[in-house]
Amino acid sequence: MKNKLASLLTVAFLSTAFLSSCTPVKDLNNTTVSTSKQTINGKWELKELKTNDGKSLAQHFPQGLPTLNFTAGTMLNGRDGCNNLNGAVSIKENNISFGNIASTMMACQGVSDGLFNSTLKNVTGFVVSGDQLMLKQGDKVLMTFQRPANLEGTWVLEEFIGKDRSAKSLDQRFPNKKPTVTFQDNKVSGNNGCNNLTGAYLAVGSKITMQNIATTRMMCDGVDEGAFNERFNAVNKFEIVDGKLVLYADDVKTMVFGNMRQPR
Repeated sequence: MKNKLASLLTVAFLSTAFLSSCTPVKDLNNTTVSTSKQTINGKWELKELKTNDGKSLAQHFPQGLPTLNFTAGTMLNGRDGCNNLNGAVSIKENNISFGNIASTMMACQGVSDGLFNSTLKNVTGFVVSGDQLMLKQGDKVLMTFQRPANLEGTWVLEEFIGKDRSAKSLDQRFPNKKPTVTFQDNKVSGNNGCNNLTGAYLAVGSKITMQNIATTRMMCDGVDEGAFNERFNAVNKFEIVDGKLVLYADDVKTMVFGNMRQPR
């Protein structure tokens, strides 16, 4: 009888523990998600931040979305949309505290880095569900992050669709060398088949905007660098498909790049 009672108590305890570990939680859209534990390690990009002003994330963070990168143990680095962040976090089961985070001291006009940092300090727990990280205060989700598309790295042009719809091959358009672009830390650099290019970019989800793109001034006969520059500056959307970077202008595919090198 005692053995039977002990078995029943064990089953009841395990059932309660299982249900507790799978308690549903609501995200910012009031959607129920699972709390099955997955690793928090790695890089995350801000997807949702609860505000009352009606502004988009791109308006709050015009220099790039905040990111958090959890490394081995309880170390963290990232950006708040303006300054670099680094320090230690306290993690125990699904509880988390960002109390020991230091940042650089740049002043960025029009960036809601103060809002981001004050919200981060109020976080007491987290849930990882698939490719989403939800940071909570009690049962309330304050911020949602997602795994960023792996845009960063160096890419080489493999397909070009110009406005002229020419039948010229890639080698005919760019006989000297194929254009390349490198995306890293919201900066872009590369070569348009003739001249070097530098500038900045802002990526929010699948939306991307090229900013202040400048090029050197060499003359290269027979190179369609003007067509490349026009297309590249007009890009406003991207996706990674089978390891290829596809760029769009108003939902029209304009360029496809193959990956040359990922950042370390």
